[in-house]
Amino acid sequence: MALLPLTAQTGGNTVAQCPMVKIQAERIADLNIPRHGHSVLNVNGNPTVFGGHTTNFVPTPTLEYYKGGKWHLVDMAFTHDDGCAVQLSTGKVLIVGGHEKNLGIGQSFEAELYDPQSHTCQGFASLDTKRAKPSALALDDDRVVIAGNWYHKDAIEMYDGKGQFLPVKDVAVGRCTPHILRIARDDAIIVGGGDTIGRQITLPVVDRLRGEPYHVPLLETWRFLRNDRYWPASHCFIGDEAKEDYSYLIPVFSDQGEIAIARVTNGEFSLLPTDVPIPKSFQRDSIHYLNSIIADRQHRRAYLIGGDTDFLLETDSLHLYVLAIDYAVSPAHLTCFYTDVHPDMDSQNALLTEDGDLMMIGGLPTSSNFLPTAAVWLLHVGPNTPKAGLGKYMNRLPLWGWILIALLAAALVAWLIWRGASRRRVGPRLGVAADDVATDVVTANGVAANDVPGNEGEAELMHRLCQMMEQHQLYLNPDLKATDVAQALGTTRIVLSNCIRANRNCTFPQFVNTYRVTHAQELMRTQRELKITEVYISSGFSSEASFYRIFKSITGNTPNEWRNNNL
Repeated sequence: MALLPLTAQTGGNTVAQCPMVKIQAERIADLNIPRHGHSVLNVNGNPTVFGGHTTNFVPTPTLEYYKGGKWHLVDMAFTHDDGCAVQLSTGKVLIVGGHEKNLGIGQSFEAELYDPQSHTCQGFASLDTKRAKPSALALDDDRVVIAGNWYHKDAIEMYDGKGQFLPVKDVAVGRCTPHILRIARDDAIIVGGGDTIGRQITLPVVDRLRGEPYHVPLLETWRFLRNDRYWPASHCFIGDEAKEDYSYLIPVFSDQGEIAIARVTNGEFSLLPTDVPIPKSFQRDSIHYLNSIIADRQHRRAYLIGGDTDFLLETDSLHLYVLAIDYAVSPAHLTCFYTDVHPDMDSQNALLTEDGDLMMIGGLPTSSNFLPTAAVWLLHVGPNTPKAGLGKYMNRLPLWGWILIALLAAALVAWLIWRGASRRRVGPRLGVAADDVATDVVTANGVAANDVPGNEGEAELMHRLCQMMEQHQLYLNPDLKATDVAQALGTTRIVLSNCIRANRNCTFPQFVNTYRVTHAQELMRTQRELKITEVYISSGFSSEASFYRIFKSITGNTPNEWRNNNL
C-alpha cells in the first residue's frame, strides 16, 4: 500500500507543479431566498436545495428546484437548517434533522418526505435521536442509515422505509456531518474529520453498521478534512454497484500539512497516486480546501473545491479553486482551475450538473451566518470545456515542445486548407467543414436570439435542434458547447439539456457524439483511402483516444474493426 502520493519528476529532482488554468464563472438565476446550511441534490435532473437558514440566521421552511432557467419555491413541513436530504428509490426525498431554533441552536427530531412529482412535502415521523449536522445513506428497500450530530450524543439509526426510525447502535467516535460510505449491499462505514463539537478527530477508528469499529493504519498518518457541510456519499462515489465495487474518493491531510486523496474501496483504505502534488498555494494566495470531493463518473473525473484562506477571515470576495482529478489513469492526472475574485460566491455548496459542470448554490461569501447569499454560479470545468484538455500539460512543456506543437499545428492548418480546396474542386460530399460550422454558429446566434421563441414544447425544440445539427453539421466543430447551441436556438443550456434528456435519454455530449460517429462511419464507407487520423479530425473529435473510446461505446467495435466488417 502506498503511503504517499506519487509525483511526477521533470528532470533532475525537481517536482513537477500542478498546472493552473483560469476559467470563467457564469452567474445564473439567483435563488428566491438567500440561504446557507442547506442540502443540495440533483433530483430527476433538477438541481434542488433543501432548507438552510436565510438572512438574520433564521431557518427557512422552504426548498427550491431549478427548472426552465429559474428557481421554483416549495413550502416544506419543517425547517431543516443543517439537516440532510437523501433520495430514495421511489424518487421521493427524505429530509431529516437540523437546528431547533434560530442562530443554529439545538437539534430537532423532525423528518419529512418531498415528492418531486407533485412538488409537495409531508411530515410523517420523528427521528430516534434529535440531530443537527447529520448525514444519511440510502440502502436497498428505501432503508436509510443516519448518523452524525452537533453538540449532542451521536449514534446510528435506521429509517426502515415504511415510516419509522429505529435505533441501531452507539458509535465509537461521535462525528458531525460524517461520510457514510456503503461497503456492501447491506453494510456501511462511518468516517469523518470533525467530532460533535468541531474538534479534529485523530483516533484512527472507523465505525461500521454491521460490525465492530475497526482500526485503519492509514489514518494514523492522514486525517480527514473537517467538513462543515453535509456531503451525500453519492457525490464522491466512483465505483459500480452492479459489480459490488463500492469505491469513494475523500480528501485527507497529514500532520505536515500535505493534502492527498484517500480511496476507500469496500472498506479498504489507500492513497490515490497523483502525477503532481496537490497545490496548497497559488501566486500570493493560500488554497484552503473546504469540501469533500464530487465525482463525475461519466467522464471519470472528480473535483475538490477550495478557496482563499482569507475567506475564513470574513473577506467580501473569493478566488475559487477546483482541483480536477482524472482518476481513471494511474497516477491520476491533476489540473487546478481557478476563477477571478467574485462577490457572492461560496465554495461549500457544489452540485454536478448533467453537462459535467459545477453549480455553486448560495452559501456564505463573507463567512457571516447572518448574511447568506442567493447567488448561483456555474463553473465550466467539464472535459468539453476549452483548455480543460490542455490543462494537464500546458505548464510542463519546455520551449522545444512548444516549437514542435507550433510546427505540427501549422502543418495541420496547411493540410486542412489543402483538403478544403480539394473538396471545393470536386464538390462537397458531406456538407460544411468544421471552420464553416463555427461561422454558422456565430451567424445563427445573431439571428436566433431575437427570432426564435423560447417557450415552445420539447418536441418542437428537439426538431429544431436536429434540423440545425444536420443542416449545418455543427458536430464537426470539436469545440462545440451546449451554451452556444442553446443561444442559437433562443433557449438556455439547462432547458436544452433537459430536452435532450427527455427525448433521447442522453446528455448533450452523448447526443453530439452520435452524429460524429455516424459521420465517421460514412467517411470510412465512402472514402476508404482515408487514414484513421484523417477520419477523426474530419468528424469533429478532439483526439484520437476519445474517438476510439466513443466510437466503440456506441458501435461496439473499434473504428478499424468496424471498417473491416463493412468492406
